[in-house]
Amino acid sequence: MNKKKIIFFEPEMMGGKGHHLDNLIESSIYFEKNHEIIWLVNNKFDAPNLWLPNFVKNFRIIDSYKSKNFFEKIIKIFIEILNFFKLSVLFFKKKILKKYFIAFFKNYFSIPEYFFNFYNCYKKLKINPNDIIIIQSCRPKDVELINFLLAIEGILPKIIIRILYPPKRKKKKNFYYFTESILKNASMKNKLHLFTEVDSVKNIISNTSDLKVKNFTQIYCFHERKTPSSINVGFLGESRENKGFNKIPDLIEILKKINKNISFTIQFSKETYPNTKNAKNRILELAKQYSDIDIFEGYLDFQFYRNLLKKINIMPILYDSDQVNHVGSGLFFSCITHEIPMIIPREASQLKSYLISHSYRDASTIKEYAEEIVYICNNYEKILKEVKKVSTDYKLKIQKDSLVAQIYS
Repeated sequence: MNKKKIIFFEPEMMGGKGHHLDNLIESSIYFEKNHEIIWLVNNKFDAPNLWLPNFVKNFRIIDSYKSKNFFEKIIKIFIEILNFFKLSVLFFKKKILKKYFIAFFKNYFSIPEYFFNFYNCYKKLKINPNDIIIIQSCRPKDVELINFLLAIEGILPKIIIRILYPPKRKKKKNFYYFTESILKNASMKNKLHLFTEVDSVKNIISNTSDLKVKNFTQIYCFHERKTPSSINVGFLGESRENKGFNKIPDLIEILKKINKNISFTIQFSKETYPNTKNAKNRILELAKQYSDIDIFEGYLDFQFYRNLLKKINIMPILYDSDQVNHVGSGLFFSCITHEIPMIIPREASQLKSYLISHSYRDASTIKEYAEEIVYICNNYEKILKEVKKVSTDYKLKIQKDSLVAQIYS
């Protein structure tokens, strides 16, 4: 018996950067047992040194074109005209040219950016109404493509849309326009499902439209932690100011004065940001002074990143409160599932909603972060016991998650 297909659509994905590829891998691993997993990613997807699951059928077929300058805009227009005629010939042969022209007219005389590559692959893979398409990190043009495809095909598989950032209504061709258009089609009743990662994005959509939206629980791998013999403090993620990278050098200096045996694991972005360059240089100088400061630069491979998470015993989340209250943090959830005690910003109400009171510490100033790290060091076994409860609860949340339920329904 053939497995039901899950098509993860990530047209802008060109390789490893941030948590998007990691989330794609973890979701694929979770659903692989009962499904055939297919990725549709950008044709520039580059993964020579990345760990990717061998069960995934990875189609690097999506063309995208820059249009920042006049020459690039001309090239893009030329390709769009060429694709229009190619599709006209294709749909003429299929005897559905009228449907194509109506879809073209309703889409303001344009073809969705990725449609030509997507449609060819859609037919090649023999995707049927029992399969599932997941738009992993939705952009308005992804929903535009689904709306256009619906006008051509009439019947589509179940569509699951994960919305990571608040959609806007600035242009006529926006997320709301295309989503509402899809929902007007009777064949899509109970087949289009919208999910957001955090309440703040969900509330924006609910307050500005009649769309039904639920939160999804991000899927992560789990690790069972034991009480360590030594302490390693970690800082993973982008070297950006709003993620607290500038605070790291002062925190290291304070902790080294208190306890020289605390070691550190630090990730640098491949890109150097002007407002964190000084902090980066200070950390490099501290690494010359202390041999137990390990620095890793650029994107960390899925397996390597998880090995670092297993090594790290305490993770201070140094982000600005606004950052974590309005956008989900992959690092935060990785800490939960890898049973890493955290110190979080005192005003981070969004993060606290996932935790129980004795499983974390909070802080505002660098001095307070240092004090709380020392507190965790001195009470590690007691705090780890509470962290394990949070991890177990999160595993149950994934199993009961609304998005997961839609995959298996």
